[in-house]
Amino acid sequence: MLNTFSKLILLFIFIPPLLQAQLVPIDERELSSMTGQAFMNIDTSSANGLDFTKLTLGLDVKTLLTSDMLEVGNYTRDGTPGSDIKINDFALGSIDSNGDIVPFEIKDPFIELAFEDVNGKQNLVGVRLGFGGASGKLSGDIESLTGNVNVNIVGTAKPIRDVAGWFNRGLLSIAGISDSTILSAEAELVNAQTGEADPVRAQYVGIKNGDVLNCNNGCGLGGLSSALLSLFKSNGCDVLGIGTCFPLNSYKTLDIGTTGADAEGLFLSFQTKPITWYDNGSGTPTVQGAFFNIPNGGITVNFEEAFNGTDRVRTRYLDPYFGGN
Repeated sequence: MLNTFSKLILLFIFIPPLLQAQLVPIDERELSSMTGQAFMNIDTSSANGLDFTKLTLGLDVKTLLTSDMLEVGNYTRDGTPGSDIKINDFALGSIDSNGDIVPFEIKDPFIELAFEDVNGKQNLVGVRLGFGGASGKLSGDIESLTGNVNVNIVGTAKPIRDVAGWFNRGLLSIAGISDSTILSAEAELVNAQTGEADPVRAQYVGIKNGDVLNCNNGCGLGGLSSALLSLFKSNGCDVLGIGTCFPLNSYKTLDIGTTGADAEGLFLSFQTKPITWYDNGSGTPTVQGAFFNIPNGGITVNFEEAFNGTDRVRTRYLDPYFGGN
């Protein structure tokens, strides 16, 4: 049986169904009026002492992909056994209440190889599987995650005021923050004990130390509201007595590309050393081992979802999460 890694590679390489067509000659006048994009594009580049070869397929893919487990990078790291990425019941796409497939949509999938010159010999040091754009539901029970996962938290302040004690609720009121005020924050992979950013085998996502809540709209004191909020920085997974770190396994489904545009730069990579991968001139540093990158703007949740997690959507017709129906 193919594992999920093999399935992803095959998804990029093979295109069903088999196409049949008759070759018909085209004269120069007809040819000059045609425009299009190559089905397959190969780019080469060099950076930081490495040589890169990128194969991009000019495809729009719609898929529903499920796997009992996505697990990569299973080895002992710093003396501790475990997996760089482990997601149980992994799925891309969903099935709606009418029984219709809502596919995960992919644009311009690519495979990229990184080589290092060692005494005149090109050694393969990294492989990257990525998408030029992606949108849809990503589901699973996340046990550990190594990578770059940026989550935008945007919503009303009511869930925050509801969990704050009476004293901190009073501080928020003094700062002009009511239930209907729109606040925002940025979350990433963190260490739940220290609150520091930690991209390696993380089990929590949260507002890292030193970051603050931002007031977007409905601020009772205008700019002064944001100034007052800036005094309260997240520290050790806490701000204003409110927990700011949340277990990854509470988010059963993530909406990728929920900001109105595809998530550009979504990729899964494997490297024998830290490598910076580049997209449109912007670099994403990675660590040794397996690495999953969800770019800025790729995921947006509200504060209620941040505190309580998200439910799993249906991903199979016979789905154990929905009583096997």
